[in-house]
Amino acid sequence: MARVPITETVLDQLRDVIAAESIQDPIARYDVQAVAFDREHDELVEFIASADASTYFEAVSKVTDVSTRS
Repeated sequence: MARVPITETVLDQLRDVIAAESIQDPIARYDVQAVAFDREHDELVEFIASADASTYFEAVSKVTDVSTRS
């Protein structure tokens, strides 16, 4: 896993997965990846597989308010 670019497509697909499914914790990257795979969001699936934890967290932070998690 490495630092990889966070594209607009990745952000759009991440928003779609989080909004369309009952993802209770978007930080749970493998849950999000499974839903992305089911929805054929190939770029997001590849991003989750390749991105390091801090890059994934940055992407989630851009589309959600993770600071309010308890």
